Amino acid sequence: MHAHALVTLLAAAVSVAPAAMAVLRADGPVEPLFAAFKQKYGRSYGTAAEEAFRLRVFEDNMRRSRMYAAANPHATFGVTPFSDLTPEEFRTRYHNGERHFEAARGRVRTLVQVPPGKAPAAVDWRRKGAVTPVKDQGTCGSCWSFSAIGNIEGQWAAAGNPLTSLSEQMLVSCDFKDNGCGGGFMDNAFEWIVKENSGKVYTEKSYPYVSEDGSKPFCIPYGHEVGATITGHVDIPHDEDAIAKYLADNGPVAVAVTP
Repeated sequence: MHAHALVTLLAAAVSVAPAAMAVLRADGPVEPLFAAFKQKYGRSYGTAAEEAFRLRVFEDNMRRSRMYAAANPHATFGVTPFSDLTPEEFRTRYHNGERHFEAARGRVRTLVQVPPGKAPAAVDWRRKGAVTPVKDQGTCGSCWSFSAIGNIEGQWAAAGNPLTSLSEQMLVSCDFKDNGCGGGFMDNAFEWIVKENSGKVYTEKSYPYVSEDGSKPFCIPYGHEVGATITGHVDIPHDEDAIAKYLADNGPVAVAVTP
């Protein structure tokens, strides 16, 4: 497993625990469970054949969920928004990081020097007010934008500014260095913000996320409230101890993980 960690640099400022997602249990007869899944997540299928296919996929995923639950009793498995997707569909939509990770290997990076020492046993930046509530990317392959924006939110708050929910849609629609719902990389996002948007990051309230359905609306480059500004980013060495130490000392980081 490879981990690539990076963190934004903030412009000088002018002087929670996420709610647990309720899951449907994966046991019991599959038809009523599938009906409950469709109602909960607003699923509808265009044809009877598609509905029958999705039911079979759902049943396969429930069987897999029960198998995982038996092997991992300390973890929670159940019905999720992805339970009607085949493994290949899920990989295509959501496993976008690997090709971007490989493409980024050769780039010149600014590696931050992490002071020697061990990280504390536990640090929770949610309790320090540096993490916004959990967001949902929907069927858009925009995890890269959520990672980048979450990092900026955390660093902005850790620097003493009000915790502000910032706009992933800004990156999905406007960042031409990445591919919107087709995947991207946090380095590119940070570079786009600094070089193409003067370091400005808009608030989520002024530029809300609308790509849950996998669409990429045209960029709207004006009329938004600036919620934070950054001057760049640095990369953390590919070492879990260094990542933990930097995170504990400096605040949330963005991490890309590939198999």
